[in-house]
Amino acid sequence: MFRIIRLLASILVPVLCAVLCACATAPRHLPETPPLTYAVAPDESRRTRFAPVFVVAHPEFPYNRIGTPSACRTGDAEQVRVDPAAATLYTRVDPVRTRRGTYTNLVYRVHFERVPPGHLVQGRNVGLLVIVTLDAADTPLLYTTVHTCGCYLAFIPTTALPATAYPPGWQVPSQEVYGERLPGRLDATGLAAGDTRVVIVLRNGTHRVKEVKTSPAGHLETVRHVTMQHRPMADLGALPLDGGGTTSFFETKGARRGYVKGSQKPLERLLMSWWAMDWRIGEDKILGRDKTEGIQFYTSLKPWARNRSDLRDFTGFLAYWEWGL
Repeated sequence: MFRIIRLLASILVPVLCAVLCACATAPRHLPETPPLTYAVAPDESRRTRFAPVFVVAHPEFPYNRIGTPSACRTGDAEQVRVDPAAATLYTRVDPVRTRRGTYTNLVYRVHFERVPPGHLVQGRNVGLLVIVTLDAADTPLLYTTVHTCGCYLAFIPTTALPATAYPPGWQVPSQEVYGERLPGRLDATGLAAGDTRVVIVLRNGTHRVKEVKTSPAGHLETVRHVTMQHRPMADLGALPLDGGGTTSFFETKGARRGYVKGSQKPLERLLMSWWAMDWRIGEDKILGRDKTEGIQFYTSLKPWARNRSDLRDFTGFLAYWEWGL
């Protein structure tokens, strides 16, 4: 038995190291193409005032562009894909109540055509969530980013959140998040009024959050940008089909119920599922409003911490990660 384990380790460890190195190392000799900025058109709503601005590297590659989920019929089957020719930001407003106060979460969701081969997280229809937590005066206190598979979780508080609410040992001014260097705190000046926007810069290929910063709202007028469509998140459950009718972006029955259609991650399954004890590790999924909706959205790989780190229960999620809101 031990010989078998050693044999498997001798095969899988080098492969895993090679894949991780491929994910962590920037490709060489990429064409010099200016990044592209994505933003929603401003209006009077709270959802657009706090909507993040996204900057994508190498937009000449369709898989880097923010897209729009769509569906079509192929014979008797339905097929779902993310169209990079148009960009959509999906939003939802969630009330949050903790022992210390009442807050509002603005939940933003974007999707991409795929992560290309050569990365551990390669797969189709991948996505990213940005959650902005507001206090009763509509001042942003905390920004939470996480991929729609539950991986690469990052927290960035603002100066409006008292330092006493930070987890023990929090690093200011910067923090390391799975190899990326992100700010440990953002200046809240101008955020509540909408004069300042939060800008999220995404990495080529993997769509990892590699930089978060603030910028004057008027700066958008000086850069090449795409105006994203703005739709309620519920629209993902009713994508129009050619010839009439609708279908969900998510599986609605069977073993993959709640997962994004077509979002299987073959390398993560091969290299991680057996020790992470999750056959569907890395697969993108729906985010329910609470634990009665959707499937578990764990943010910790520890099997014993999956319930406590479930993002559907934002209050419990904050407590698990030691935020004192």
